[in-house]
Amino acid sequence: MTDFYSSHQIAKLLSMKECIATMKELFSMDPKELINPLRSKMVLPKKPVGILGMMPAYIRPYQLMGIKVLSVFPENYKKGLSSHQGILHLFETKTGKLLASFDADQITAIRTAAVSALMTDLLATENATNLCLLGSGKQAEMHLEAVIEVRAIQNVTIWSQDESHAVSFCDKVRAKYKNIHFTVCQTVEAATADADIICTVTAARQPILQTQNLKDSVHINAVGACTPEARELASEVVLEAEVFVDNYLAATQEAGDLIIPATEKELAVEALIQADIHELLNDQPSKYSSKRTIFKSVGVAIEDLAAAYHCYKK
Repeated sequence: MTDFYSSHQIAKLLSMKECIATMKELFSMDPKELINPLRSKMVLPKKPVGILGMMPAYIRPYQLMGIKVLSVFPENYKKGLSSHQGILHLFETKTGKLLASFDADQITAIRTAAVSALMTDLLATENATNLCLLGSGKQAEMHLEAVIEVRAIQNVTIWSQDESHAVSFCDKVRAKYKNIHFTVCQTVEAATADADIICTVTAARQPILQTQNLKDSVHINAVGACTPEARELASEVVLEAEVFVDNYLAATQEAGDLIIPATEKELAVEALIQADIHELLNDQPSKYSSKRTIFKSVGVAIEDLAAAYHCYKK
């Protein structure tokens, strides 16, 4: 019987530090060695809003292929549930044998934050100490854990659409990170005022982040919105920044944060994108650290496979 790795097992096998290194190794590979088709999805026709996504991928250097089948229900936070639930199947490519299956929610949670941390390390100012989290769910917790791996964070401001969730989040993380000062803010503007790094990890479908109060050198990880009609960033935020993505195809087809402002300006979405992660790793990232930068995270299946393979090897 094929092994199944639970969320608890994955958390023990895949530390955030290891996952960041795994993502860097993955995106350093020649893109020609990877196959990452655009995810297919089935959208439920009635409320609650729900999507079933299917994400296959192939990593030639690892001799692996796999598929993640994932449900996304953005309103689940109201019920105390994760918005992402599903399974990831990992196959070897010599015979097509199924190697193992993994809890997709935990793999997704860790690798998403790890990729954001990799981009934060490449793009944020070296002396960044102030982190802003817009959102207070699982990805907020994961992004906090990830960002402190790459920057010496001293202060964290938190805003949530439900302030009580932000308060509960703060109570939880204060006990874990005793050397960091946490503040719950009633407005996005207050939360972002002194931020060196901002992570937007909400279920918002309309912009929550405007240009007011943003530092000229702020780095933004835009994570929450993952469909063409949803976004967390106002158009001017995107248009006034250097934009980076994990995958051109996914970003141009699925990222409302980019698609909507490009449409408003009658531009191709590609015109808004400076580079993808692979290109940035082969560039001089430090030249962007004094500029306002955005990493638009869409999330692609090669990230899931690489993270799962790390667990499988251990």
